[in-house]
Amino acid sequence: MSDNALWIILQRLRKPIIVIIVTYAISILGMVLIDGMDDQGNVYHLTFFDAFYFISYTASTIGFGETPYTFTYEQRLWVLICIYLTVIGWFYGIGALVSIISDKTLKSELMKSQFRKRVKMLKSDFIIILGYNHVHSQVIRKLVNVGLNVVLIDNSEENIHGFLLEDFSKSVPVMVGNALLTETLEDAGIHQTNCKAIVAHFFEEEKNLRIAILTKFLNPNVTMITKATWKDTINSLLDTDIAKVENPFEIFAKRIDIALTSPHILILENWIYKNADLADEASFLPQGKYIICGYGRLGKAIQEKFDKHGIEYVIIDEHLMGTREMIENKTFIRANADDKEILLQAGIERAVGLVAGTQNDIDNISILLTAKKLNPNIYVIARENTMKEVSIFEATKSDWLFIIERILINKTALQLAHPLKHAFLKKTLYQDEAWGRALVNFLKSQLGDNPKLMKLSIDEESAYALYHEIERGELVNIDVLLRSLEDWNNNHKAIALLLKRNGKEVLLPQNEVLQLNDEILFACDEESAEEIELIASNMYELHYVCSGKEKQNWLLGKLFRG
Repeated sequence: MSDNALWIILQRLRKPIIVIIVTYAISILGMVLIDGMDDQGNVYHLTFFDAFYFISYTASTIGFGETPYTFTYEQRLWVLICIYLTVIGWFYGIGALVSIISDKTLKSELMKSQFRKRVKMLKSDFIIILGYNHVHSQVIRKLVNVGLNVVLIDNSEENIHGFLLEDFSKSVPVMVGNALLTETLEDAGIHQTNCKAIVAHFFEEEKNLRIAILTKFLNPNVTMITKATWKDTINSLLDTDIAKVENPFEIFAKRIDIALTSPHILILENWIYKNADLADEASFLPQGKYIICGYGRLGKAIQEKFDKHGIEYVIIDEHLMGTREMIENKTFIRANADDKEILLQAGIERAVGLVAGTQNDIDNISILLTAKKLNPNIYVIARENTMKEVSIFEATKSDWLFIIERILINKTALQLAHPLKHAFLKKTLYQDEAWGRALVNFLKSQLGDNPKLMKLSIDEESAYALYHEIERGELVNIDVLLRSLEDWNNNHKAIALLLKRNGKEVLLPQNEVLQLNDEILFACDEESAEEIELIASNMYELHYVCSGKEKQNWLLGKLFRG
């Protein structure tokens, strides 16, 4: 129990304890002073111990009888007074105790005490999650599933109770607290060396900025991952280099940019996120006129990409005014996009695509349904602000669904749970269509539609044989890990996708000489994954793929020679 909790208990029980002590003292003193009579008819007085003993069981209504001798009427009269006096004292004390047990402040302090102990007991790396919502629920689940420790803080007791109903909550230290306070972050273990990251996706982005600044000062070695969509917040975070910024609007706009020129790159992205496999059909985003409904953060981000590719567009928004240049070029209409006449005025009949990107999900559904009636062949991109109505959006059969929460879940979970996959994905997003098509086709031809992704670290624990071979100064090529254990002249079904070394990343490495602490991402099948692990960890298998000869066991060789 923490000092704060103990102090609260002592403070709240002070008066009840005094009342009980006073009632006992009066009762005991009276029993000692009043004359009694023994079995011989002689006058006697109870000792303080006898009086205390009698009052103790009388006050608790146990009632063992009169002791050590039968009481006189004077003593019995005093006992009657003592019974009511002490019972009242105990009722007051028990009521105070019940009140303390249900006291929110004490509960909070006890929870904090238990929380601190659990955090200090974490020996491996852990992630601090600030705030419990749908995004963080899914992120925590993904992190726990890969064996990462998570610490959760939320300011709402109701949210915490909701989290405790989750099947994965038992392994997660959790506390009700204000994440904006230094004390709360310290309780969560921000100063511990095994604290690796803090995640905050508050709707009020000023909170995210404040937490990022606190994190920078409390422990600059901790990675801060946060959401920022407003320009001022983004600039503050990027200029000070204190956090990894996730802007779902820019992320989606980047995907539109890629879809216009490199759809095979999106196939790779969906495969890495496990949203689809490599068998997905690659199709370029239609070229032609688009109607953008909503000129907020999403609309502006998409407009920038359309301008980059020279795409014709019209923007409809009833709240914001377009620039003078946009108005003169007739690319901005100030009106409600959920209006048949406005869509016709914007040229819906000859448009190839429509973006229903307002901040209201019901408006977006209405816009896309109206657009489909006016132009059944139009390509519709729909924005869903929360995942509560995902089934309704899916029922509308929009061509591309942009869900802010899903983007944050995928992005956050991938870079925390699978940093090597995240590094590979970042590299692929800047490749062209020819590169993406070639890699997708090669992966499908060699490994099928849904290859497994596995990571290998060149350290003593994960790659014992390879680690000591390199430590002795031997040159081992990355291609050694791809050779078959059945015939070293052939390769098994695996492809090296990324090599990470000292912060530098090599995409599709070939003929690279391995070094200690290298990290490699492979695409492979189950059998090849086992072969890679065997080659890396078993000295006999490593010797075979390096030389083509079986390495003789020294002990067995000596026995046979003997």
